[in-house]
Amino acid sequence: MFKLEMPTVETERLILRNLNEGDAEDMFEYASDAETIYWMSFPIHRSVEDSRQTIKEFFMPRVAQGLPSGYCLVLKENNKMIGTCDIADIDRFGSGNIGYIINKKYWGQGYTTEACMKLIEVAFEYVGFRRLETAHAINNLRSKRVIEKCGFIFEGIKRDYYPLQDGSYQDCMIYSLLKEDYERMKEYGKTTGK
Repeated sequence: MFKLEMPTVETERLILRNLNEGDAEDMFEYASDAETIYWMSFPIHRSVEDSRQTIKEFFMPRVAQGLPSGYCLVLKENNKMIGTCDIADIDRFGSGNIGYIINKKYWGQGYTTEACMKLIEVAFEYVGFRRLETAHAINNLRSKRVIEKCGFIFEGIKRDYYPLQDGSYQDCMIYSLLKEDYERMKEYGKTTGK
């Protein structure tokens, strides 16, 4: 049903490609930073080896597990990997869930939106999704802005759902984007995230 081997693609400033073990040091740079991973559900990385293991055990076997391969975000200007975006899971109804993280040194520059818009394009036009979902902890306003710029439509709130690094939970805002929404965005030239 789905094409799971994601093609390498480019945006104006980024290359989106599959991760490899050579990305471990760049991943460690942001995955070892408490502020960067505050809203994430994975534990802080304590060593480059933690990052290497994440790549080997979480990202590299995705296709064999029935998931689309995940993308790393690589700056064209210097070939530095600054984050990841992927489709975290697929349900039996043809819907996938988008997730992302970016090194805080690159926050506020539009890279996450740029990458997610390209991931949305690949998900609908290449992989074969009919619906995408995404979510954010209710107080994660940076993520909220990315999601809204990408054209996702708010659907509702899951109460006390999103786990935080301190072991507490926050309400989670849920959004979706249908293939027909994406086609309308394309028709009106709104697929750049600007």
